[in-house]
Amino acid sequence: MSRLSGDTATGKSSKRSTSTGKSSENALRRETVGIDDISVYIPKLYLPVTGEFAASRGIDPAKLTRGIGIERMAVPDVHEDAATMAAMSLLELMRRANLKPEEIGKIYVGTESAVDEAKALGTYVIGMLEQVYGAGSFQDCATVEFKSACIGTTQALEALSYWAAAEEEDKVGVVIASDVAKYPLRSAGEYTQGAGSVSLLVKKNPRLIALEGIFGSFTRDENDFFRPLGATTAVVNGKHSNQCYLDAMQGAFDAFAAKARRKGVIVPKEGECVTDFFSHLLFHIPYPRMVEYASAAIFEHYWQGQARWKEVEAEIGAEPKPGDYESPDKFQAAKSDYSRQFAKSKHFLDAFKSKVLDTTSISRLVGNIYTGSIYLGLASLIEQERVKSGDRLCFGAYGSGCSALVFSGLVQSDAASVPKRDLFQRLERRTQIPLADYERLHEGLKEKSIIAPSQEFALTEIDHQGYRHYGWIG
Repeated sequence: MSRLSGDTATGKSSKRSTSTGKSSENALRRETVGIDDISVYIPKLYLPVTGEFAASRGIDPAKLTRGIGIERMAVPDVHEDAATMAAMSLLELMRRANLKPEEIGKIYVGTESAVDEAKALGTYVIGMLEQVYGAGSFQDCATVEFKSACIGTTQALEALSYWAAAEEEDKVGVVIASDVAKYPLRSAGEYTQGAGSVSLLVKKNPRLIALEGIFGSFTRDENDFFRPLGATTAVVNGKHSNQCYLDAMQGAFDAFAAKARRKGVIVPKEGECVTDFFSHLLFHIPYPRMVEYASAAIFEHYWQGQARWKEVEAEIGAEPKPGDYESPDKFQAAKSDYSRQFAKSKHFLDAFKSKVLDTTSISRLVGNIYTGSIYLGLASLIEQERVKSGDRLCFGAYGSGCSALVFSGLVQSDAASVPKRDLFQRLERRTQIPLADYERLHEGLKEKSIIAPSQEFALTEIDHQGYRHYGWIG
């Protein structure tokens, strides 16, 4: 039987979608396409946001650990960049899945930390992997780079899923997210930095998650976050960016819900809403607290008009009405305040704890990794054994500029057979660096790696033409 959690005051009930006479259990038996395995690479260095960092920036540590939700930032060493991290996560994925180069038909890379303005990051990755698997071993594999801020990897996953569905030679595809989130020293976004790579194995009849083929989109032109040509750090319009995230997520979620209803996949009955049909909701994680804001906006929107909304109003009062205020600005201020009250309500906090909170556990220890942060959320759920066969997961990806994509997937019956990655143990084995070393790494002033590369790919040279050379360091 398919287990689908419902949104109740406790957030712990479950239900099956039977609106078309076909349950999620039946869907699990059809030929599917989706994520078969996942690997994660995080640099070996980290900086705590408390202690030296918070003191030097004049920030209350509680603002960072509780208000933002960040405890540590992953920091790449001198020899690391988006290309080396991508190669490392792909190598781990291939070793985990016993994949041979000739079995991989396509490698799609989502990044906004590209190491070249023209050459695809995936070609560097293939060059590195061929140092392990042999020259020419990936020559029948196509690669392309997706750039769309933090939504790039999700756009790559959507595109690759269509290819995998049509693939007739039993080849598999890989989607790689790899990024270094970097902001100017002492800027407002500095404490949300991070670095890492996630690789997803995409194929028919996956062991982990079968995508349901429903993608809801939202796009409009905004200046909330961008990095001008030639700049090494991004420009962030903080409050505007947060609002763009919420607007885009709402729009994409509505588009997804409409498509799911039209296709008969999710058709809420009286007293139900679309969020009831998800065991977990995963959102892009620029910082963990943003996920709380996003889920509160979604739950508030979809719970309105339901019987449960009366219980919410009994706790926090009735929702503001436009006619009760003398100007639109005052009404919007009251509406914003009401939404903040909703986010503190017991009804929401119970649902958030049940369906969303655990997706942020790894990000708290790593920081933002841009295109891969939503899939760190997936890894976080898997490592904590929070997903079960038949669970329906909802993914809400956001890319500044701004775009959002919402899609769903069903956890497969073989999911428990996929080995864990011991990610939390690996994160604890990292090396803490002092503030001075972090700042020198950030500014490119450190010439020698803090930890000499070993059994990994490394940037070995940037030649007189600016071309980057990489090697396997044994």
